[in-house]
Amino acid sequence: MNSKILKLDAPYNIIYAGGKIGRHMATLMTWEDDADGGAEVFEAHQYPIIDQGEECPAGTLVWEAELEDCRVICSAGDPRVHLRWFARIVEFDFQQEVPVEAGYIWERLSRLGVSMVWDKGKTDAGEEYEENCYEVSLNFEGGLDRLWVKSNIWDGFCFEARGTRREVFHALNYQRNTYEGLFHQHGLLITFKTPDGWEQDIVDALNSHQHDIEDKDDIV
Repeated sequence: MNSKILKLDAPYNIIYAGGKIGRHMATLMTWEDDADGGAEVFEAHQYPIIDQGEECPAGTLVWEAELEDCRVICSAGDPRVHLRWFARIVEFDFQQEVPVEAGYIWERLSRLGVSMVWDKGKTDAGEEYEENCYEVSLNFEGGLDRLWVKSNIWDGFCFEARGTRREVFHALNYQRNTYEGLFHQHGLLITFKTPDGWEQDIVDALNSHQHDIEDKDDIV
């Protein structure tokens, strides 16, 4: 097997790589030569080498994900991520075998100095301000015994849950409370809606008991 480390130039991209978040500082390339002496290259792979910041030493090799399975979050030269692109990253994380969840992703991004770009509104006087209230649309599929719900990430946040109605309620409530806790300094408030009115009682319970994660008798 042949290998080579390709060092990258700053400013580095900040990437999601196999459940890890870091500055993409280099790439390890591995490949096999043609056994017959030809010019062909076989079994070529590329793995990111990252700097996770703060307490983590720079130079972590991420074997868990090849480069094509990683996602760029933003540039370290402009460490800002738009709300909806962050939602895309969380959605991508949900698709992994072992998701690390939004709280961990934002914790690591914060340690790398990344800030959030919020939606902007304007006052009657024309002054611009950051939005802090978001209504997220939930789409339900399934039946009484098993539900699958996903949010419309263009509303600003990624929510996803599977299970019984009670399990879905708790998962969505936990995710919402996580987001609001992460951005409490912005006074973030998330409410829900369902476009077709299906499972409206779950939506109503979420909106009526935003920080109550105790068992609900009306969610069965």
